[in-house]
Amino acid sequence: MGWLNIAAAVLPLLTQHANNAAQAAMLGMDETEQLMLQAQQLQHQEILDARSERFNEAVQDRSERMRERGLLEDLDLTDRKLDDKITKEWIGLVRGT
Repeated sequence: MGWLNIAAAVLPLLTQHANNAAQAAMLGMDETEQLMLQAQQLQHQEILDARSERFNEAVQDRSERMRERGLLEDLDLTDRKLDDKITKEWIGLVRGT
C-alpha cells in the first residue's frame, strides 16, 4: 500500500513534467518555424528590392533614350529648316541671274 501512495503522488509530478517538456518542445519548434518564416520573408524582400532597383534603372535608361531621341529629332528639324532656307536662297539667286 505504501508504494501505491508514493506512485499516486509521483505520477502527477511525472505527468506535469512530461507536459512541461512537451510544451517546451512545441515552443522551440514554433520559434524555429517563426525564424524560418522570417528568413524566407527577408529573402523575398531582397528579391523584390533587386527587381525594383532593376526596374528603376530600366525606366531611367528609357527616359534618357527618349530625351536623346527628342534632341535628335529637334536637330533633324533644325537641319531641314536650314536646308529649306539654303534651297530657297539658291533658287532666288538662280532666278535673279
